[in-house]
Amino acid sequence: MPHTLILLSPLAKRGGNYCTIKRIRNHLKSIGYKCHLEDPKLFQNHDEFVRMVDEDNIGILIGIHALRTGAFMKESNLPYIVILGGTDINEFSKDSHSLDIMTEVITKAKFVVCFSSTIRDKALALWPNISLSKLALIPQAVHTCVSSFNLMSYLFSQPEVNSLMTSSFQKPVVFSLIGGIRPVKNSTYLIPTFQEWHARDKRILLLIVGPKLDEHYCSTVFEPAVNKRPGVVYIPGLPMEDTHAIMSQSFAVVNSSDSEGMCLAILEAMHIGVPVLARNIPGNKAIVQDGVTGLLYDSPQEFIEKAESLTQCPDAYVTLTKNAKEYVHTYHNLEDERKKYVSLVECCIKDILASISSVAKSVPVHGDITA
Repeated sequence: MPHTLILLSPLAKRGGNYCTIKRIRNHLKSIGYKCHLEDPKLFQNHDEFVRMVDEDNIGILIGIHALRTGAFMKESNLPYIVILGGTDINEFSKDSHSLDIMTEVITKAKFVVCFSSTIRDKALALWPNISLSKLALIPQAVHTCVSSFNLMSYLFSQPEVNSLMTSSFQKPVVFSLIGGIRPVKNSTYLIPTFQEWHARDKRILLLIVGPKLDEHYCSTVFEPAVNKRPGVVYIPGLPMEDTHAIMSQSFAVVNSSDSEGMCLAILEAMHIGVPVLARNIPGNKAIVQDGVTGLLYDSPQEFIEKAESLTQCPDAYVTLTKNAKEYVHTYHNLEDERKKYVSLVECCIKDILASISSVAKSVPVHGDITA
């Protein structure tokens, strides 16, 4: 019985995919599977990947992102589970060549995991011939661990912020935007809005936290938008526990992405008990009910209206966070996620064993031949 798996994912540390694939690995390791965690970009070519599979007696593959990991998995003769991450189905599917590759990946997959019904519906629209028995709906689970990182001490250590806060003698009201810096996250979307708000109220700060994942975008778009902008502070990616500490000490967590699969930062904020103001896009609507578990906005103007209202209404703040924590506990808990991934892996193992048994029965038994 195969007990060794490769889990493939883009492994930009402190990114959402990294957290997700580590969590899945921990689920499987907890019941005895040996798991390799690999980034497809680190293999020089497909032959190197095949050699690793053979040498380590790999039985099953699991990968996040139908294009980036699927290109490796589809060439193997192993059963594999592909997890639709977000940019694959929302962005790369718009390119015909990428869509062709992903179509082959989906066709050959044993299971296709969707984080939400929104992603599942998009998958069915792209691949109408996909077997429904192949689709598995597994919402992302959420786990948070808050460190002792002191956000206010950090902010007051920044000369520009310190001078502003010293002159106003008031505690900053921090809105945190968490995520790797790349075009699809559109981290600059609300910067002009926050600059205007900060000009009216010096307490207001937009804190952007995340590693730079796209060098060209960062140098040409992000850095010029952020550098020396009043009211905007950027912190490169931090350990997960420190990021959770920042969330816990923020007034609210903001999402401004152009598209999402299922935003882990939103779920983490809900779990910690911090209000979420998220861009009104399908991936966010799948987990945020406007006015109930968070606030959705369609434009910078609507964002500022809802954000200002929230700062002036403590009752709404309490209600949103209470509802969000209950939602996450019900629909995004670790034990449910663990059971579902373990079940998929066990189904793959059963198919492997059945295939081995079938081959064994078809091979003639050689022995003494009697007349």
